[in-house]
Order: sequence, then C-alpha cells, then structure tokens
Amino acid sequence: MSAPISALRLMRIGVAAALIAAPACGNGGHDGVYVGYVEAEYVYVAAPRAGWLESLAVREGDDVASGALLFELDKDEQLAQVAEAQGRAAEAGARARDTQTGARQEEIEALTADLEAARARLIHARSEKDRWLPLVASDDASPAKGDQVVADYDAALARVKAAEDAIAVAKLAGRDAMQEAARAAETAAEAALAGAQWRLDQRSVKAETGGRVEEIYHRKGEFVAAGAPVLALLPQDHLKVRFFIPQADLSRFAPGARVSVAADGAPAPVEAIIFHVASEAEFTPPVIYSAKTRKKLVFLVEARLPAGAGLRPGLPVDVSGPAAQADAGGA
Repeated sequence: MSAPISALRLMRIGVAAALIAAPACGNGGHDGVYVGYVEAEYVYVAAPRAGWLESLAVREGDDVASGALLFELDKDEQLAQVAEAQGRAAEAGARARDTQTGARQEEIEALTADLEAARARLIHARSEKDRWLPLVASDDASPAKGDQVVADYDAALARVKAAEDAIAVAKLAGRDAMQEAARAAETAAEAALAGAQWRLDQRSVKAETGGRVEEIYHRKGEFVAAGAPVLALLPQDHLKVRFFIPQADLSRFAPGARVSVAADGAPAPVEAIIFHVASEAEFTPPVIYSAKTRKKLVFLVEARLPAGAGLRPGLPVDVSGPAAQADAGGA
C-alpha cells in the first residue's frame, strides 16, 4: 500500500530526477566525486483495524522512543468483548473447579440426616425382629409375623447401606472425562479472553521503533481505514545516500565499501557504507552501445548514513568514492 504523497516528497522526486540527469551529461564522475541526494526510509504507522481516531499523543517534529504511545482509536466494542470474555472465562473456571470437588456441604449434611434416619429405622426393625422371632418359635405368634419383621429388618439394613453409599459418592470428584472436558472449556475461554484483550490493546498504537514524527495524515475525529497510515516516523538510522556512477567506475564500488558524503553547510563530511549497487543501468543511450555512448551509462548506488549524521531528506550531496579517498590518503 502506498503512503500519502506530500509536497515534500514530490520535491524530492524532482531533485532526484535532476541529479540523475547530471552524471548522464558527464558531470557526475570527475575526480571521483559523484552527485547524489539524501533519501529517507520512513516508517508508516497504520491502524491494524478501522475505527475513529480518538486521540493523537504526538505532534509533527516530536522525537518518540520505541514503545511510546502514538494514537488511540475508539474502544467501546473491544471493551464489551473483553467484559464478555472475562465472564465466560470465570464461568468455565468455576465449572472446572466444580468437577474436581464433591457435593456442597449442605448437600452432604442432608444426606447425613437421611443416613441417621435410616439407622434409626434399622434399630427399630432389629428390636422388632428380636422381640417377635422368639414368639414365633414358641408358637405364640404366627409365622407370617416372623416373616414380616425379618423383611422389615432387611429393608432397613439396605436403606442404611444406600444412604452410606450416597454420601460416599457425593464426596467424590467428577469422572475423568468430565474433568478433562471442563479443563478444555476453561482453556478455550481463557484463549478467547486473551484474544479480546489483544484486540483492545491494538486500539492503542505504539511506536515499534524510535524516531521523529515527520508527517501526520489523520486528525482526531477522523475515521481511519484498516491499514491506512496515520503518521510517518523517521528513525535516526533510516537515512541513506543515493548517487550514480558511470559504468567505467563500477568495479570500484561494492556493498560494504565506505564513501564520504559532503553537503553544503555541513561542518564535516560524513562516512556512509554502501549496501546496494544496481545490477542494471539507470540510463541507456537511445540507439546502440558504442565506445562513445556507453559513457552515458550510470548505475545507482545506495549507502547507509549513520545515526546522527545531521543530514535531511532531499538534501543534495557530493560523494567521494573509495578510490578518491585512497588517493587522498596516499597524498
């Protein structure tokens, strides 16, 4: 996506065009000094998602550090999403904890009361059995009465066993599969919360690298499309020199070589390191190559300026090549 074109950038394009033409006319390679210009590699800071620009924390010309707040977009939707995700995460966590514990204390107490009642009935049934069975044995009571008291005793004993088992089961945690499902639901809810928080954090855009605020494209109250630059930063080490050399001097330039850059008004030349040499000519003769016309061939060379060089984008410069510096040192 192309950044907005300002009047300053249009001016730089014109300067570049003029300087490209200079060596093509034979003025760029005398005495190992080449004509060039300073160019900036801007960092265009965009909003990752669309929204209304609520605030700008910087102004043009400000120097900002990495991590500094640059601007904020509206957050109402994202705040609601975070609140919803927090609620779901809390619910999932409670369910996961619930599967790892038994019944509540109140439920245990109710089951214990049932057990005590069953034990009381068992005591009564045992007493009735002990009282009636001797009478049945002596024919003072009918055999049917004996069968009844024995059945009542067995039933009371079974109720006590059932009540004891109910309490034991109530104290157990959930089954392994149920606990695993609850933990998975809790993990998913926590991930959803993290995603909602990340989307909220993206509404506050911070500088990924330090630099000077060169231009602001949107103001408070404007709607910003996703991916549209809101401002441009110029890091201190994002300046480079672009200059052009004739094909006859091409063998002297290679990435890693050092050149000297001088500008009008600068107190002293600045050293730059070449990082790119074009593989194709920027200008070619209109008809054929010949011994006369091939002198017009020029190749683009780019050299990185150090941080704090004190040069500004668009500034014309004179570049001394590696050979010229060696000759000066020998003299």
